[in-house]
Amino acid sequence: MNKKIFISYSWGNSEDQEWIVNLATRLMNDTVDVVLDRWSLKDGHDIYSFMEEMVKSEEIFRVLIISNKKYTEKANIREGGVGTETQIITPNIYSKEKQEKFIPVVLERDENGEPFLPIYLKSRKYIDFSRVESFEDSYEELLRNILEVPSIPKPKLGTKPPVYITDRTVNLSETNNKLRTIENQLKKNNSVSAKELNNFIDLFLENLWNFEQKDTPNNFNLYGEQLFNSLISYKPLREDYIKFVDILSSNEIDNSEETLIEFFENAPIFNIPREEIGSWTATRFEIFKIIFHELFIYTIAVCLKNKNYELVADLLHSKYYKKDKYKSKSEPESFVFLYNYHENLENYSYQVYNKITGFGDYIITNLSENLKKEDVILADTLCYFVSYLDKNSIYDTWFPNTYLYGERSNTNFFEKITSEKHFEKIKKIFNIKTKQELQEKLNSFMNNSKDKIRYGRGSFNYIPFIHELVNPETIATYR
Repeated sequence: MNKKIFISYSWGNSEDQEWIVNLATRLMNDTVDVVLDRWSLKDGHDIYSFMEEMVKSEEIFRVLIISNKKYTEKANIREGGVGTETQIITPNIYSKEKQEKFIPVVLERDENGEPFLPIYLKSRKYIDFSRVESFEDSYEELLRNILEVPSIPKPKLGTKPPVYITDRTVNLSETNNKLRTIENQLKKNNSVSAKELNNFIDLFLENLWNFEQKDTPNNFNLYGEQLFNSLISYKPLREDYIKFVDILSSNEIDNSEETLIEFFENAPIFNIPREEIGSWTATRFEIFKIIFHELFIYTIAVCLKNKNYELVADLLHSKYYKKDKYKSKSEPESFVFLYNYHENLENYSYQVYNKITGFGDYIITNLSENLKKEDVILADTLCYFVSYLDKNSIYDTWFPNTYLYGERSNTNFFEKITSEKHFEKIKKIFNIKTKQELQEKLNSFMNNSKDKIRYGRGSFNYIPFIHELVNPETIATYR
């Protein structure tokens, strides 16, 4: 059924009347049934009765109040037909069940730019037709209002709140607030203090302890389900960390690499209880190995996305002095110490969901909204290739669990190494200074390479050698 509306206005100059008739005509053409005195009021009809009938009629879906200077003045002093309409409209417009029926339409503004509106309409939301250049936008807004078709439809109501809202184990306001403090410092001073960065890290690590699996079921499937659900519930905290890395890698912040390296040096602390307790099993802390493994991949992915290749190189080639409460001194290690084979997650994902790689499936199916799948796969693959070039054995390296979920054709980063400009930007990632150095490394491994590494579980999928993606002969051959 077509919507029926009534237009209330003040008789004035011919130009305004013509504008109103044109508006009414266009609305009629767009399926809106318009009641306008110019064509609806018959000879001999009582004007005031007609107005009152239209304002109060249940058939009238909307009443457009066309307000200009003249209408405003007459309404405020209750003069003439406008004054009569004002007396009729006022009690209705303040009625809870009818107030949305009346739509102020502003045609004019005063010398201060304020809209001409009667006093009783001053607080109402209006549609602005005072600017000729915005007519089409205003008309669409009006038509959508009448036809009840909003430009942004109200989303469907969800069936249940997200886990991170109902699970009160983590106080996200702390890390969120600290991020805002860091962002505000950057906006004001174009820099941020090391103290604020360290405060975020401390808060993050403190909140991370809330995911310790203190009560682990003996049943394998129940433990796997608990582990997986805990990883999902930690996702909001992870998103704060990803935002933190985005801030570090997209701004010129002193000692960003040290901040991140020192963060990952904390990983071993989460392999054992914080305080002295009785007996405990490694399953209690398995989630932390998964988390730090995942966070390193995301760190590299964010830095690559922001093209901060210097920071990527620092993270991939610096030594990590791991913190261990039971060892006074330990040999520094490469980033590969953060890679782990997560046996329980792998077995659970394989037995319950028949997944070839449980960790890879977890990463890809629970991606951050701020990154694409390709970003994460590239980071994971690059970690593998860098560790592969720095080791003598292909079995003593990072393993890219996510590579299985990528497209074989998605190798743009490596293909672009044929560009001299791209090579000069990213060469530090491979810890070399010239293309000859990279060529020598690749040729050396090409000659010594034997079997490719395949995924387990009888899979036929394998990880390519780096020289399959980067042809040594074509490095930096194009501009």
